[in-house]
Amino acid sequence: MTDKETIRALFLEHYDRMYLLARVLLHDDEESRDVVSEVFAGLLDGTIRVRPDTAGSFLLTCVRNRCLKVLRGKRVRERAQRLLAMGDEADVMPSLFGEIGKGLHTDSLEDVFRFCQEGLTEQTRRVFFMHYQERKRYADISAELHISEAAVYKHLAQALKRIKNHFISSEHGQE
Repeated sequence: MTDKETIRALFLEHYDRMYLLARVLLHDDEESRDVVSEVFAGLLDGTIRVRPDTAGSFLLTCVRNRCLKVLRGKRVRERAQRLLAMGDEADVMPSLFGEIGKGLHTDSLEDVFRFCQEGLTEQTRRVFFMHYQERKRYADISAELHISEAAVYKHLAQALKRIKNHFISSEHGQE
């Protein structure tokens, strides 16, 4: 079902409901129109095929799926922007000892750095030291190590989690 007259008939019959669904899900007029247009473009170029007996529900399902894809993409971009912005803060190390440091059983950075030498993978250790000792930003570490900024964040998050787990469990083991 790809002839233009059939698609035109589907457009006239289903556009309003498709747009309304997209609008409810996305809360944005322009994005909603774009999503519905993408579905009809898929019909025109043959990447989406629809049977006449299920056209209404199928087209609404296509719109819903595309809206969910748009929303997932937004969440990923927003989360990445927040994480990357966090990584460029001037001094994150005090938060290591401030927030989670309440439970850490260590009195010096030397203990933490010694643990890092023994308890972290080579790449995670490199990222950790570049960020905390050399005071390099995520973007600089990313460029130097040829990894994404998201990977830099993941390595740092992993390092902090392992440090926290090691020193908190050390404390509990000594009580």
